[in-house]
Amino acid sequence: MIKKFNNKAAFIFLFFGLFVFLAKSCDTAPDQVAEKEIEKDVKKEAEVLQKVEEDMGPQPWVFDIEEATKAGDNYRMSIWTGAYMQLVLMSLEPGEFIDLEVHNDHDQFFRIEKGEAQILMGKSKDDLYFDEMAYEDFAVMVPAGYWHQVINTGDTPLKLYTIYAPPEHPFGTVKKRY
Repeated sequence: MIKKFNNKAAFIFLFFGLFVFLAKSCDTAPDQVAEKEIEKDVKKEAEVLQKVEEDMGPQPWVFDIEEATKAGDNYRMSIWTGAYMQLVLMSLEPGEFIDLEVHNDHDQFFRIEKGEAQILMGKSKDDLYFDEMAYEDFAVMVPAGYWHQVINTGDTPLKLYTIYAPPEHPFGTVKKRY
């Protein structure tokens, strides 16, 4: 004969038993899961930093550009230089800037990964009529023949990368600080 569970204590006992069973069947406690995730993040950051210690061009290369850019602390570092293109990571301290410059024979691309910047451009260095703010995840297109300057207006380092085509700097260029 089958008895029905009319007893509240029996129900609680079964519920507690199920809870213990489920808890023991898990591999790791929540704190251990969090620790493993932190370890993965630290390892990933270390791998990114290791990958950008030198110019990897002109070899094929796949990497996390956002993480590499945010991890960089050099004013300028060429990380991939090919025959027709160059990728440069930059980190500008608050108030620091990229000198006013012009590239008459090529366009230039910037992407801001972290921070904020004032972008100035114009057809002559005495008339920088284009004045815009750019923030995290913004792209900046600089047409050939335009004078331009990027100024870190924030309170934290400005992390960005730029693409030149053709390359602008010698292979392996590293400039620690301005």
